[in-house]
Amino acid sequence: MRIVFDIGGSVLVPDKPDIEFIKGIAYELTKVSEDHEIAIVVGGGKVAREYIKVASEFNANETFKDYLGIQITRANAMLLIAALKERAYPEVVSDFWEAWRAIQLKRIPVMGGTHPGHTTDAVSALLAEFLGADLLIVITNVDGVYTDDPRKNPNAKKISKMKAQELVELVSKSAGGAGASTIIDPLAAQIIARSGIKTYVIGKADALKLFDVIKGNHNGTTIEP
Repeated sequence: MRIVFDIGGSVLVPDKPDIEFIKGIAYELTKVSEDHEIAIVVGGGKVAREYIKVASEFNANETFKDYLGIQITRANAMLLIAALKERAYPEVVSDFWEAWRAIQLKRIPVMGGTHPGHTTDAVSALLAEFLGADLLIVITNVDGVYTDDPRKNPNAKKISKMKAQELVELVSKSAGGAGASTIIDPLAAQIIARSGIKTYVIGKADALKLFDVIKGNHNGTTIEP
């Protein structure tokens, strides 16, 4: 099976790098890669949003701020490459062809952001589409897709299963500026819908038992084509 993992920056680096979690997920990814072809996209998270906020104070435009965020995603990707050791392709992959070539070499490609206007959610969905992946696994600091942001609305309810088009409708109200943070951004949701990619959205606890997750045993959300 070919699997793309979309790992949120705030999962790896909530305030500072979560060393134990990075070690744990690197171990899980390494074990999964023994039986499956995998590729990884890493986000910028809170650190990227903080940098983008400061750049706004200097009246930086949205494209400039996107590039700034991309640099942070690639720094986070390098941390994961270090943890994956020799199983990883040795540098941050910057395009999908290079990711494909890394897989042919039996290495794990790790990407950050690629182009302004594309969040790493969108990059992971596009990568999954490009590679013809069987599964996309989104790892976030929220344990699934909710009817609203559970960190702000205590009445928000988790959705255990949904169709991709329902996801598109749910996230379509989200803002799209540099550093925007939603469970999955609208462009990524549209790519998931058009490509028919089965997708799981899970939290940090499930991320440390990836063999169960791959079999569909998780506490997050399953998004069906």
